[in-house]
Amino acid sequence: MISDIVRPIHMKDKLIIFNNEYKQDSNLIFLETQERKSATHNRDQLFSDGDYVVHENYGIGIYEGLEIVETNNNSNEYMKIMYSSNEALYVPLRSVDLISKYHKNDLTETIKLDSLSSNKWLKNKEKAQKRAYDHAAEILDIESRRLESTAFVLRANDEDLNIFNKDFPFKETADQLEAISAIQKDIALVKPMNRVLCGDVGFGKTEVAMRSAFVAINSDKQVVLLCPSTVLSEQHYESFLERFKNTGASIKLINRHTSKKNKDNYVKGFNDKNIDIVIGTHALFTCGIDFSNTGILIVDEEHKFGIRQKDLIKSKQENIHILYLSATPIPRTMNFIFSGLKEFSFLHTPPSNRLSIKSFLKIETNQLFKEAISREVSRGGQCFIVQNNIGKMNSLKNQLNKLLPDIKIDIAHGKLKKDEISNVMRSFDTGSLDVLICTTIVEMGLDIPNANTMLIIDSQNFGLSQLHQLRGRVGRSAKQGYCYFLTPSPELSKIAKNRLDSIIKLCNLGSGFFIAQEDLEIRGGGEILGEKQSGHINTIGMSLYLSMLKNAINTFKNNDEKEFINTEINFYDSSYINDSYLPSPVERLKIYKNLNNASSINDINNISEDLRDRCGLFTNEVQNLIDDSKLLVMIKNTGVINIKSNSSKTSLLLSANINKSVFENILTLVTNKPNIYSINKENKFVIELSEDNSSLRRKTVIKLLNEII
Repeated sequence: MISDIVRPIHMKDKLIIFNNEYKQDSNLIFLETQERKSATHNRDQLFSDGDYVVHENYGIGIYEGLEIVETNNNSNEYMKIMYSSNEALYVPLRSVDLISKYHKNDLTETIKLDSLSSNKWLKNKEKAQKRAYDHAAEILDIESRRLESTAFVLRANDEDLNIFNKDFPFKETADQLEAISAIQKDIALVKPMNRVLCGDVGFGKTEVAMRSAFVAINSDKQVVLLCPSTVLSEQHYESFLERFKNTGASIKLINRHTSKKNKDNYVKGFNDKNIDIVIGTHALFTCGIDFSNTGILIVDEEHKFGIRQKDLIKSKQENIHILYLSATPIPRTMNFIFSGLKEFSFLHTPPSNRLSIKSFLKIETNQLFKEAISREVSRGGQCFIVQNNIGKMNSLKNQLNKLLPDIKIDIAHGKLKKDEISNVMRSFDTGSLDVLICTTIVEMGLDIPNANTMLIIDSQNFGLSQLHQLRGRVGRSAKQGYCYFLTPSPELSKIAKNRLDSIIKLCNLGSGFFIAQEDLEIRGGGEILGEKQSGHINTIGMSLYLSMLKNAINTFKNNDEKEFINTEINFYDSSYINDSYLPSPVERLKIYKNLNNASSINDINNISEDLRDRCGLFTNEVQNLIDDSKLLVMIKNTGVINIKSNSSKTSLLLSANINKSVFENILTLVTNKPNIYSINKENKFVIELSEDNSSLRRKTVIKLLNEII
């Protein structure tokens, strides 16, 4: 098998590497290393050359990769960012978390680079900071009103719950079990749950929801499951009937296909507490359902509901546990997740036999239709063709019949009669049809494992999340899935191009949550604050704004503002990952970020072991980097601000807030060994250590810190 090697491979004593070109640049601006900060959200923000980025203190620039720069006879690696007037900023990799991607969104026509010689960025940042505090106050007001409400305490009988769990025919994934545990803890409290469960199609969201529904009915409460479409409500109904068949639970379905007589009976049965679970569309809110005994409301695919339906959902939020299921949460939901005001569970483990869907951006041509459909049918599969213009469906069917006369093709859309849709879908489901031309009804609930190729016509007119939902209808078995995003010409608006580039890039299994993040950034701040306030977000970038918002919320909650202390480790030598050791800049940047975000020595050991397994024995420079990372973790929260060491002495700068026990241990050393240890007027703990070998000095300092911390 021939394949691209995406990272070095270490086999016994041999290392396969790639040459990496080095470019020297003399226009250098260096920054002091600044304190590491936690990421704003979970996506690992790695950068490619040419990406627009935001440095928290210097503004918007263009990332131009990693460079080795020599200073004071020592070499180290820096991130290079270009600003206006060809100004270059070299950022130490200890400060990588001060940098985030800047995404051009629908409201931004051009991106203007900031200047290192201007204070305009600081003014823009200050305005955004003020707005973040206002925004935080608004969000916390919503939360406080919710906290005043109470919901039912839901706890299942352990024996009953174990029996229900054992009926699950598959082995739960670790993240499923984690989500189930988190939800059961939430609903056991009087505080109403407000949790988002995110996971792609087939990743197990429904089973997690079923477990929570069982806890509710076992607590003598009822469950409402709200679906955005008739098709999806029917699919959930069948799934719940099968899963709950041994429980004696009464489950009913209410949607547009339910007769008035049955609907009235089901509503009465639910209101009389004779029905345990009711599943349906938004009609549930207008048919007279009484929610007073509802233990949990489960909302599937929230982003599919209109404004009126969302307002109805919100009206139920104050005193009912609510669980939102989504592959791609809407921007406002994402905002509450990032703000920490909606609890969040993420299912990221795919089914063991599932393959990533191969995605292509293509110009629509007859030849492409012919090749894609013929290939799928020849391997015994079926195809979806999404044409959202109902008026063009018949002509497309005729066109394809001429191209592929032996292929069986039919049409499905929402304006057909119920019996017509059912007949077409039954034919496709049983394999009597090769190709189904349909509208976006296909994105909601259709599960045809044998359909593994999709062609989306005029894909430039769809939203990012919708494209992801459509793509998720194929590749649902062990077969390779293919999705073609078709456009009439290569000429696209910048907004459409951004969306299509993103959907092609984010094609890995489990990428739905990251699609939602990308969609949030592309759409711009208007989705969170409204258009009047979105200018602040567009000026500084979504990632930085969300970081400010989170900090503001924490400040309000804790009634104080966290002091960020610049920490620095400097042994006046080289401490970095050599490009000859790990040639890929992206992989090196990932290691730097992981080391920066490590919170314990154990974390650092795990990272270093993985790196050694992949690339072999450490060079001196890499070993220095690992030791420096350990030192940074050790001095965190101790009051030690920095460590500087040369061949004659080593000093630890102490802050005014030095940890009491650490300071007492230092004083003991100074008292007992004044010829070696001292504290000078600059509040530095000085160690008289004559040693040319910087690696040995590091080991000595690590040993000392283990004694005093």
